[in-house]
Amino acid sequence: MSEVGNPEYLKSKCVEKILKMRFKSTNTKIQNDAVKLSTEVLRIFITECAARAAIQAQNECTGKSSMIPEVNNQHLEKILPQLLLDF
Repeated sequence: MSEVGNPEYLKSKCVEKILKMRFKSTNTKIQNDAVKLSTEVLRIFITECAARAAIQAQNECTGKSSMIPEVNNQHLEKILPQLLLDF
């Protein structure tokens, strides 16, 4: 499994298949540049989501300075509305 720090952790083929799932016609094609751009936007979105969730976890962990907070679903749920508005 690829690490998140690796820029290739999000595969273009996977994004292409996800995009094609939403096409109404099976004959519709998507250009490689569009797939690359969509992959990059999705990568930025995921990175921003992880960063904001980590900040939220850190803010909830005040007073326990030696403890490293763990990001969980609750942190993601708290930051998701603002993240979606920003994108």
